Amino acid sequence: MKIMCLNGWGGKLHEQLVPYIALSVPDVLCLQEVVHSPASDKDWLTYRDGDHILPQRANFFRDVSRALPDHTATFCPAAQGVLWDADQPIPSQWGLATF
Repeated sequence: MKIMCLNGWGGKLHEQLVPYIALSVPDVLCLQEVVHSPASDKDWLTYRDGDHILPQRANFFRDVSRALPDHTATFCPAAQGVLWDADQPIPSQWGLATF
């Protein structure tokens, strides 16, 4: 059985990570720092907290779910708030996911 546990970094390395996961086909995948913003159809949103401004993959949970279509995806939010699309606030959750 192949069990993989990774930190998703809010999707920062999305372009490399999602294909890697799809090719690795783990039996179980555990991801930390997963963003879930189902109200947005944008690829990227922005996290803002004072001087900290970070790009976040808006629907990283959805992206990984699509890469592992034969897995059951479960998302456990640890925090919720807003990410930003320019000046528009977008409701978002951040947490753990298993596939």
